[in-house]
Amino acid sequence: MDIDPFEVVTLEMNWDGLDQPYTKRLTRLQLGELLLQVDDMAVQTEAEQEN
Repeated sequence: MDIDPFEVVTLEMNWDGLDQPYTKRLTRLQLGELLLQVDDMAVQTEAEQEN
C-alpha cells in the first residue's frame, strides 16, 4: 500500500487554554516535515536543559 505524500489530512491540536481545538489542513508531506521540525526542537530543548 502506497501513501500519497500529497493527500490532504487534517491536523488537530488541543491544549489547556484553548477555547476550541486548532485545526490545520496540510499534505502528508508537509506533516512529515512539521514532525521532523518538532523532533529537532525537542532534541535542542533536551540538550539545553542538560546544560
